[in-house]
Amino acid sequence: GNQIITSYELKNRVKTILVLNNKELNQENVDRTKNQALNFLINFKLKKEEKNKYKIVVNNSAVSDHLLNIASNYNTDKNGLKAIFENNDLSYELFLDGIQTEFAWQQLIFNFYQDKINLNENEIDEQLNEIVTKQKQAEEYNLAEIEIILGNNIENEKKIKEIKNQINEIGFKNTAIKYSTSLSSLEGGNLGWIASQALSSTILSNIKEMKPGDISQPIFQSETAIFIKLLDKRKININDINLEKMKKKIVNQKKNELLNLFANSYLSKIKNTTLIQYNE
Repeated sequence: GNQIITSYELKNRVKTILVLNNKELNQENVDRTKNQALNFLINFKLKKEEKNKYKIVVNNSAVSDHLLNIASNYNTDKNGLKAIFENNDLSYELFLDGIQTEFAWQQLIFNFYQDKINLNENEIDEQLNEIVTKQKQAEEYNLAEIEIILGNNIENEKKIKEIKNQINEIGFKNTAIKYSTSLSSLEGGNLGWIASQALSSTILSNIKEMKPGDISQPIFQSETAIFIKLLDKRKININDINLEKMKKKIVNQKKNELLNLFANSYLSKIKNTTLIQYNE
């Protein structure tokens, strides 16, 4: 588009990824991280352009809470997190801009598509009533996800291999923060407790036999692939369930799935209609 990714931004992003994940700053790690950092910056510039175009106001409270969450991973507060950047000669301002832009992007997607999220609440009521009348227990799953946008077959194989390698090296949560295009990426991919009725049949069939700590193979959808980690699962006695509360959770989960779908589709659209030129 009309924005530039400078060599400084790319070097800073590569180094930020390595430092925050406690990886050694050597040529091998730099080479492995470069493409990932570049893809992040391309998406960041596109999202920021949309944020500025539609004058989206950032929710500073949400940004502050997220920074506290990140800082807690390093046993410090926001000032301590900022000191990590300063001590490693990294730009905290660029890091903060990235987070602010992602929150603005989420708000933009919600503004655009909230009226297109149509759920059949009667069907959800029927599902809940069936649980009450036919079952003694309901199942809930505590999940995390990593979602990537698919390209051509060769690119997809490389992306999936890299995701698996990163999960092994730095863990699922850090890989979600670095790679996932889902709106949950800001929370390390965490989705929280989800009732089985809120999950698509494809995802449910993949996780039903998994044990806590297991990670699924990539689950392919129309434009994305999703890795699911089962953090925990539990059965709840029907008598102990607040049906209104469970219904609200199911509705929110289905809305979030639709918003992710809209977000990925919108990002792909602006990528395909924007000139992205590489200069050495």
